[in-house]
Amino acid sequence: MKKNFLFYLLFFSVLLFFVIPPIGAPFFVERQEAFVAHYPVSVFLNASIAFLIYYFSQKRAVLFSEMPLCSEKKPFFVYLSAASVSFGLLCLSSVVFEILSVVMGSESGIHQVLFPSGALGMVNFILGVCAAAFFEEVIYRFFLPSAFLEILTRRLLRKSVSRTDDKSAENRKLWIFCEGISGLLFAAGHLYLGVFGFLNALVCGIALRVCMIRTQSIWISCAVHALYNFLTIVLFSLMS
Repeated sequence: MKKNFLFYLLFFSVLLFFVIPPIGAPFFVERQEAFVAHYPVSVFLNASIAFLIYYFSQKRAVLFSEMPLCSEKKPFFVYLSAASVSFGLLCLSSVVFEILSVVMGSESGIHQVLFPSGALGMVNFILGVCAAAFFEEVIYRFFLPSAFLEILTRRLLRKSVSRTDDKSAENRKLWIFCEGISGLLFAAGHLYLGVFGFLNALVCGIALRVCMIRTQSIWISCAVHALYNFLTIVLFSLMS
């Protein structure tokens, strides 16, 4: 009973405080035209909370229908190939949707990047990129897919269903549905970047989730995500 309470408390807290606000932001604030590459304390606080969610989920303190990720090490080429393919897809998606936005005359969201001056500002930028990427990987790729699966199987259907259980077509459909909802929520959190920003986030989210499943490591997808964000921000600053 206590585990059920903690699970639902965490799940609805994540939705209320981390997932819903970015989705609703475009309807209440003006469209973001510039990005200041100086991350506030809240970004690092969110990353700290995400780390606690990751840690206790791995210990089955809040997620216990299946282990979200296993600890078994894989050959190096698996990590390298998954990371390379994922990073390539992220870059390709970004280029394609940016070209489409220009061709169709649609605003692509952020048009200017403002970098902070000084060494401390650059350290804040680098650490902030890593913290933001880690937060999103934990919430959208690690926690939400397993949490939705937890609710739809053990909670509502009263049975244990794992992503690796391929014997039942119903089980696979439930898993795909949970993955789809998580991916759409991640993409919806980027609506402030416009329609093409939404579509780009959807494709990138799928690529990163596949990378995480393939490697069974959150750190590989986090590194790919952080590198992609870093290069994107730097390139935008050079072009602005």
